Amino acid sequence: MEKYPRRNGVAAKKPGFWKRLIKGIIPWKGDSAAAVIRKLVFIIALIVFLVTAIPLVSDVFMMFRDQWRSQGISNIYIPDGNSGGASKEILPSFKKLLEINPDTVGYLKIDGTAIDYPVVKGKDNDYYLTHDFYGEKSKSGSVMMDCNCVVSPDGNSGNMVLYGHNMAVGTFFACLSEYWRTLYDSYDAPSMQFYKDHPTITFNTLYEEAEWKIFGIGLFNIYEEYGEVYYNYNNKHDFTSRDDFNHFIIDLMDRSDIFTDVDIEYGDDILTLSTCYWPFRSDMDNVRLAIFARKVRPGESTYVDVSKAKVNTYVKRWQWVYDNIGGGYDWSQSNWDRRKLLSYTAEDAERDGYTFIDDINDSDGIYDYNNGDGYDY
Repeated sequence: MEKYPRRNGVAAKKPGFWKRLIKGIIPWKGDSAAAVIRKLVFIIALIVFLVTAIPLVSDVFMMFRDQWRSQGISNIYIPDGNSGGASKEILPSFKKLLEINPDTVGYLKIDGTAIDYPVVKGKDNDYYLTHDFYGEKSKSGSVMMDCNCVVSPDGNSGNMVLYGHNMAVGTFFACLSEYWRTLYDSYDAPSMQFYKDHPTITFNTLYEEAEWKIFGIGLFNIYEEYGEVYYNYNNKHDFTSRDDFNHFIIDLMDRSDIFTDVDIEYGDDILTLSTCYWPFRSDMDNVRLAIFARKVRPGESTYVDVSKAKVNTYVKRWQWVYDNIGGGYDWSQSNWDRRKLLSYTAEDAERDGYTFIDDINDSDGIYDYNNGDGYDY
């Protein structure tokens, strides 16, 4: 029998492509029961796919759109090149940004990375999580300063905290995860390559252009069910005394995954970059990754000897990590050489039960210390 039977001696016309496609998908008169079931299953699967795929594609499109808009902003902002100290007047380089968004408080850039963004500060810490620099709804949000921080001609908060999303397409604060990841890319000899390539940050406020040297990189738990929740890293913005500052830094360095050659002292301005991170994959909800830097002092070189950086092998975590990742150990002592904290005196050490030792043969260039138990760390 012919596939397309003749009628009145004339071969029937072959159905067009679209009609055949539709008949192959939609249940049609004359279909067997099995064919109808097969087509219905396919239609349901197609609907499910579209329902899930369309929002995903839309989200990815929005992320790239956000990045494209951000690149346009980076062409608007041109630094004045004046690093001679704080001004009482808003720097001319911020004029155009302030015309677009009066919430502008600064500009953040890490050379050689995707981080090249204006910084805004809202009335709360929620609005700019979902709105871009132009005030439009956005999956990427904006790089924002904690709403409790201060930027003014009379001075800034002692610890300025900036937040940004860790975007899957690599934008905003996504590259910060490379600082932590390359600390653990080899068990025997971690490269620390991202830190070595990017040891400094440029963060200019409305009143001052400045470089910042990274001195710490750490993970922080945000769920009480997993153990200690350390809020100080992003909730403490000012320091009431030298002791207050010193203990803030010591607490951070106990939790830092890296020790660098950068020294710190009371009076230094601190910059904190914070983002979400998933270092433990699906085993635990996301944590916070924070990068800590201090402002380059007047007359100081921006050079950092990255060869002296090393991984902290005894970092302070939280209980879930001790139980599931760290072999059950529980942190009990500091591992950071407090000589890097220039405002920490011998009297402070004696009061705290901390003992400095001389270790002139230390091959890694960073002094270790002895806590009195007979072992150097």
